[in-house]
Formats: sequence, C-alpha cells, structure tokens
Amino acid sequence: MSAKGKGKNLQAIQSNQSEKVSPYPVSFDEETIDLGEYLGVLLTYKWFIASVALVGTLLGGGYAFIATPVYQANALIQVEDPQASGLAALEDVAGFLEGDAAVEAEVQLLRSRMVIGEAVNQLSRNIIAEPEYFPVIGKAVARYFSPNQPGVAKAWLNQSQYAWGGELIRLDLLEVPSFLLGEKLRLVAGKAGHYRLFDQKNQPLLEGEVGKLAEISTVGGERIKLFVSSLTARPGTYFRLTRLSPIASIEKVLADLSVKEQGKKSGMLGLTMTGPSREDITTLLNKIADVYVTQNVDRSSAEAGLSLSFIEKQLPPLKERVDAAENAYNQYRTQHSSVDLEAETKSVLEGLVNIETALLELQQERDELRKRFKPAHPVIEALDGKIGLLKSRGSELETDVDRLPDTQRDILRLARDVEVNTGLYTKLLSISQELRVVKAGTVGNVRVVDYALLPEQPIKPRKFMLLAISLLASLLLGAILAFLLRALKGGVNDPDEIERKLGVPVYASIMHSKHQRKMINRAKKESKALAILAQQLPDDPAVESFRSLRTTLHFSLKQADNNIIMIAGSSPKIGKSFTAINLAAVMASNDKKVLIIDADLRRGYLHRYNGQKRDKGLVELITDPDESVADYIQSTEVEGLYMLPTGKLPPNPAELLLHEFFKKKLDVLSGLFDYVVIDGPPILAVTDAAIIGRNVATTLLVAKADFHPMRELEQATRQLQQAGVVIKGVIFNDVEVNSGRYGSGRYVYQYSYKAS
Repeated sequence: MSAKGKGKNLQAIQSNQSEKVSPYPVSFDEETIDLGEYLGVLLTYKWFIASVALVGTLLGGGYAFIATPVYQANALIQVEDPQASGLAALEDVAGFLEGDAAVEAEVQLLRSRMVIGEAVNQLSRNIIAEPEYFPVIGKAVARYFSPNQPGVAKAWLNQSQYAWGGELIRLDLLEVPSFLLGEKLRLVAGKAGHYRLFDQKNQPLLEGEVGKLAEISTVGGERIKLFVSSLTARPGTYFRLTRLSPIASIEKVLADLSVKEQGKKSGMLGLTMTGPSREDITTLLNKIADVYVTQNVDRSSAEAGLSLSFIEKQLPPLKERVDAAENAYNQYRTQHSSVDLEAETKSVLEGLVNIETALLELQQERDELRKRFKPAHPVIEALDGKIGLLKSRGSELETDVDRLPDTQRDILRLARDVEVNTGLYTKLLSISQELRVVKAGTVGNVRVVDYALLPEQPIKPRKFMLLAISLLASLLLGAILAFLLRALKGGVNDPDEIERKLGVPVYASIMHSKHQRKMINRAKKESKALAILAQQLPDDPAVESFRSLRTTLHFSLKQADNNIIMIAGSSPKIGKSFTAINLAAVMASNDKKVLIIDADLRRGYLHRYNGQKRDKGLVELITDPDESVADYIQSTEVEGLYMLPTGKLPPNPAELLLHEFFKKKLDVLSGLFDYVVIDGPPILAVTDAAIIGRNVATTLLVAKADFHPMRELEQATRQLQQAGVVIKGVIFNDVEVNSGRYGSGRYVYQYSYKAS
C-alpha cells in the first residue's frame, strides 16, 4: 500500500498537526491530590515494599531473640504523718505547710547515699562478677540453656573461651587498689578449681584457687584480695570482674530505681527497680526498703538516745558522790555518837534538800536544752530565772543553818548531802530505765506495706508487640523508600504531561509485559533467536496495546506521503526495538506485507529476532548500485513480516545514510510493501535518526514510562524538528498494569476472550 500521489501538501499537514496539540484536551488541576497515583506507586513497588517489610520484621524478630529481658520489681511504703506538735493555732494550716514537702523529703531520703550506699554494702553490689558471652548472640543463647541440665552448654562456633550457658561464679571478696576501681578485670577459669586474674591489658595480676583467699601486693604497696567461693565453667572460660567505687555503685542502682508518690498527698511511696536479673532486683529493692525503715526508726529514737547518753554519763560520778556523802555522814555520827536533829533543824534540812534537788534537775534540763538552743533563747532564759530564785531561797536557808550550834550545823550539812545525792541518783536511774524502754519501743512513721515479689514476666522486650511494630515500621519505611525511588527516577509518568509540554499526541500506551524478560533470558540461556512477543503470546496485554496503535496508525497513514514509519527514541534501553518489531508483527497479522528495517548502524540487533546474521543488510543495499533488493531481505517466522538487518556495521553511518542511494532504495522498498517500519538510532546519541526522518512520512517517538525526564524528551523533539522531521505521535512504552494512572482505566483498557 502506498500513500504517494494523493496530492496532499506535506507542509500543510505539518502545520495542521502542530496546531493540534492533543486530540483530547483534558483539564488539569495541579493542586489536586491524585490518590490513584499514590496507590499506583505502592502497587508498582509492592515487592520492594514487601521485601523491606520482611527484612524489617526479621530484624525485629532477631532483636527480640537477642535482647536481654528486663524485669521490674515493685514495693510500697507508707509515710505516716508525725504526731502533731507546736501551737494549736497552727494545726489547721499544718497540712499546707508540710504535706508535699514532707513526702518529697522522704523520696529524696530513699534515694540518698545513706540508704542506697548501706544497701549496696550489705549485699556487696559494688562487685560485678559475670561470664563473658560471645558478641551479639552469646547472652541470648545462654538464656535458653536450662538451669536443670548438668554441667555447662557446649561451645558454639568453636569459641570455648566464651560462656554459652550454665557458667557460674560467686565472689565473697574483691579488693583492688584505687587505680583498678571500675576496671574490667578478666578471670580465666583453669583446671581443678584454679583460676588466673588479668587486667584490661591482659597482664597477669594473680593466681588462685576456689575456696581459698588469693592476695598479692602491687607496686604502690596496695593489695589485691580475691575470694572465689564457687566457680562452674569449662577450663579457659572468661569471666568479667569489676570492683565499683562507692559513687559508681550507688549511681548504678539509682539509674534503675524509681520512687514516686502513688496518688496526690496519699503518703504512699511506690518503689520500682528494673534490671536483667529477677532475683537481684527483688533482693536489692527489699533491702533498700528495710534500710530505709531502720534509719527512720533510728532517727525517731535519736532524741531518747541522746538523753539516755547524757544521763548515763552523769550516773557514775553521782554514784560516787552518794557514796562519799554517806561515808562522811556515818563517820561524823560515829565520832560524835548519835546526834538527834531537832524539829527546827529537820525543817531546814528538808528545805535545803528540796532546793538542791530542784536545782540539780533544772541544771540537768538546762544542759540538755543547751544542745539545741542558744543561751538567749526564751526557754533557757526562763530556766535561768528559776535557778536564780532557788539559789536565792537556798542562800536564806544557809543563813539559818549558820545560826545553829556547830554540831547541829555539821550533821545537818552531811545529812543534806546524803539525801540530795541519793534522791537525785535514784531519780536519774529511774529516768534512764524509762528512756531505755522508750528507745527500744520506738516505732518510726514509715512502714513497708508491700515487699517486692519475684516478677514472673519481663516488661521488655514485648516480643509480639515488637514484631508488630517492626512490621508496621518497615512497611512505612518501604513505602517512603518507594516514593523516594520514584522521585529520584524523575521520569515522566503521565501521558497528559507529554501532550501538554511537547504538543504531540500520545498514540498509545504499551503495557509492561512480564513474559518479555523471561523470553529474552531464555533465549540467552539456550542461545536461540529472540522470540517476538506478538507471535508467541498474542493475548498479552502489551500485544493488545500494539493492536490499538495499529488502528491509530491506519487512519493516520491515509494522510501521509508514504507508508514508511520510523520508530525513534531519545536514548538507548527504552524498548524502541521491541516496539518496532512487535508493531511490525501486529501489522503483518492483518494480512499485510510489512518490512522492518534495522537502521541503527551502530548497535542494531533486530537480526537476533530472526536468528540470522547481519552480514548482508541495509549497508550493503545502500552501497549496491543495482536496485535489486531481494538478496538482502530476510523472511521471518511471522507470516507477512520481512526483515532488512543492518549489514556489516560501517565506520561512517551518518555519511552512508546521507547517500542518495538510501532514499532511492527506501522508495523501492516502500513500493514493494504495504508498510515499512524503520528502527532508528537514539536521536540524542547520534544524528542518524534526523537523517532517516527526512525520508519518512510518519515518525513516532518512544518514551519509556518513569524513565525520561521531560527535558530529555523536549530536547529530542527539538532536535528532530530542527532537522525538519515532524513527530506525528508518542508511544508511551512499558507502562505498569497496576500503575495508578494507567491501570485504573484512564489510559488502558483490557479485554480478553474466554471460552464458553
């Protein structure tokens, strides 16, 4: 079939075509969010997203397996309000003045070095002794070793120096010099209970045996002492020993300890301890609670203890004074025989005794208060006033005594000393007994409501939740990466955009074929000819797209000057040859005689579809002065389809295509076939396509979906137009069936026949 002689003006057709930008104008809203396009990207990269999700889930599962479980123990302590004291007028506002501050003070006290340090010392938590595990997986493997099994687990990967399960070490003593505090020492188990200790630089420190104290002096005179009470391990197994400084050991506990008030102004303090060992955190938390309660009781009984201490210091000298007074009184009566005191003298004696006793009591009370108050304090001043009055009264009685006869006066004074000292001693002794009872029976204002129990399940990692989060996070990451990859490609994925920017209609969108790549790989593997998709799988969606293109070209070629079609492209690897051979095959299937010419004289490979060599082809035909073309044309397995390969690749393809014989031979071929399809070289790589395009009436530009930037297509179009080549249409190639824009039915419709 020939389009010659139809009397159409080519320039008029070109002008008319350039004005007709798109046969189907579409209104676009650039601000509209196309959810279908987003869905299309997700469907396009579904296997990539699934792979990322699988990897992420496997990583999450792996972490759940190797992560050390963390347990949590809880205890509850009640802080009761201390007994009210002070002025009654302040009782109504006492809650506002003390409540929160008192509880916060107890919280800080629980976290103080006084409490934590004592608990650490009692439990020897300043010593770390544990096996060394293989990196990453060793500890996880050891956790799955049953403690009921005898001995230790078999070493993995021939790494017997690491612990793999069942290894155990217990220390009763570890003392190191100050320069080794916090250092990770290595203990290597030996045979028959022996071991060796090394420093971080693997320098030997000492050797010892289980159950015996091992010690050695360092250069500075300080000593290293180590007592290993038990050791279960294969010979050569590593253990890590560390002696923490007091501050480091306390900070280590505080990092895992939380103290909070349970409810507003409830006075209930919740203690929470987290750690990898259930037994260790439970024991330590209960010890902290006990130490806290003990110090609270000690603090409450401190006042009674101070008073008792003061009185106990006063009792011995007072007892000596009582004994001395009795001895002096008895000796005087013996020397002067029995002397009776008259009634008046007895009255004076009783007054003096009472005053002396009162003075001693007031002086004792003043001495105790002086430990808490200054001399100017009102309480001290009041006591001083009372003491002054009693001393004044005592002076008056002393005057009365001086008027008595000498014998009466002396025995009165001796009797007074005996009674005063004896009464005071008896009273102080009674008070000391009362204070001992008070101190022994003192109860603090805090109590442990709930001791910590052994936790049953770890609080983290929560394996099922971790797997779910890993799956969701990896799916989200996969989706983000998919959109990122799509953005990095920067290729055009909208045929409408091509029509708007290039002013050229999109003739057809060729579906991506899942079978094409399989056929190419099979051909390479079996060293066979490349299969033509339209022949092998005529029902493939891509072949149906070519039939749609054939229909469009049928009407377009009626207005063309000749029946030659050039398939051009901007760059390699866009499916240009695939498009050309399958379009030709579809045309031939309509009882037409079609010739396909491989005009890529630099890298053409259409001859592979025919399973023949390229030795005789277009190059030889152009240089042959005779007009006989039958010797150069090859038949194919497709009925009605013939092929003209490249021939031997020339050194100067552009000059060869400019030869006058090229146009003449094209005219001859055009007359022999209904359609001539030329597979041209990329226009941006070489100028050959521009030369060929001047001799054909229909040029189609192949654009690969999601591959070309728009600037590349614009440049290719510009170069062809500058050479006088009119692009009749664009073939949008390799469109994914599940793409949001193309799979939804906007540009592609699929229809297939089914047997009834």
